[in-house]
Amino acid sequence: MMPTENARLGLELGVAETDSKLARAFRQVNSTSAQIDQRHSAFAEIPTDRPRQALIVTLEPFPVADANLPHLNLPTAGIPTTVVAAHEVERLVTLTDTTPSSLLLDRAADPERSTWALNECLNGHENSLNPILVQGWASYPWASGRLEPGPRAVL
Repeated sequence: MMPTENARLGLELGVAETDSKLARAFRQVNSTSAQIDQRHSAFAEIPTDRPRQALIVTLEPFPVADANLPHLNLPTAGIPTTVVAAHEVERLVTLTDTTPSSLLLDRAADPERSTWALNECLNGHENSLNPILVQGWASYPWASGRLEPGPRAVL
């Protein structure tokens, strides 16, 4: 999902629109967490004695989603939950100077930082290249100079 124009502009209606888009995801987080606690067979392999957090991943950033603002009709998550854009997950999984778990746990424990966009908490950390993206990019003809100029190519 993507934020509406009202959300991008920071208008009051944007909060309601964002909340309506995210409500289903928050309900799913709560439902899944409860099923883990109840040892539902689908989640039997997941330990219940460890900290649990949820990431709600969206195509684009939803800046007001994690802010400490009054939300309308947005369920309260039973576990620390962060709304993140796909590019933030990309940065998170390529951390080299800390683990994603450590960063997320530290962020969730800080009352102020837990309201920041995840991207802000990733600043200052070291990352590696994503090997899957590197391999995908290398498969394109222009990555190795294999691109043959066509009859209308300008050289």
